[in-house]
Formats: sequence, C-alpha cells, structure tokens
Amino acid sequence: MFGKRSVIGTAALAMTAVGAMLTAAPAAQAAPTGCTLSYGGGAGNTISSLCTGGTGHHRVHAVLNALDPRLPQRIVVGDWAPVGQASVATNPWGSGYIQSVWTETVDW
Repeated sequence: MFGKRSVIGTAALAMTAVGAMLTAAPAAQAAPTGCTLSYGGGAGNTISSLCTGGTGHHRVHAVLNALDPRLPQRIVVGDWAPVGQASVATNPWGSGYIQSVWTETVDW
C-alpha cells in the first residue's frame, strides 16, 4: 500500500528531474535579424549579406540572368556566416544581370 510518504517522494523525484533538465538546457538560439544586402559594380562584382542581430547563421542567395537570354539563369550562393560576419557570393556578370537577391537565415 502506498502511503503519503511515497507520493511525496515521487513528487520530489519528479521535480528534481525537471529542475535538472531546465538547468542543463542549452542557450536559446534565434534566427539572425537586421540583415542587409549589398551588391553592385566594381572589380569584385560581389553580392553580400550582413546580419547584426540574433545568434544564428545566414547566407546570401542570388539569381542571375545569363549574358545570352537563350541560356538558363545562374544561381550563386554565399557561404554560411555567423551574425556579425558577411556572407559573400561572386557575381561574374555584374549588377545589371541580377534577377533577385535574398538572405537565408537559420537558428543554429
């Protein structure tokens, strides 16, 4: 027969387990915020994104129209970068060929 002591003991054990899980939880991650895109002409012809808030990673994506309109579009993607560092992709054709640009963000 279970008495009052075993119920209290079981409840205490459960609370201890919950407390251990809460103290061992990793720091919260948040997708990057405050992201800006930059691109343009110049010798480098680069496209970049920079995020200034959050704790995750980001990378720049761009779709470029081909030099010859009969050819398919080209997709360029930058490397994953943590918040505060730029993700950069090379644009071999210049800013006049950019169809679209966006920043992909993740919370890891």
